[in-house]
Amino acid sequence: MYYICIACEVACYFELETQPDTLGRVTELLEQNEIVTQVYRVTGKNKLHVHAVAASGDEMEKLIREVIDPLPGIVRCDCNIILSRIKDIKGLRL
Repeated sequence: MYYICIACEVACYFELETQPDTLGRVTELLEQNEIVTQVYRVTGKNKLHVHAVAASGDEMEKLIREVIDPLPGIVRCDCNIILSRIKDIKGLRL
């Protein structure tokens, strides 16, 4: 059986590393974006773990091209598309 998804959401997460002096500005810019759903500061040198949910692949590409790519002081950026949710505890407080 095949399923065709015309308007599927695309969920992904980014692992970002910034220069020390730009971490605050990068965090502010990500907080202001509607497609970005979560921003976590994680261990390591100036690292953020960022979740985003876009209405389509085109919208996710636009986020990457217009928001993520031009972020100031990015040293490293890894992007991973989420294929399926296996376990998700709703209301878990980190």
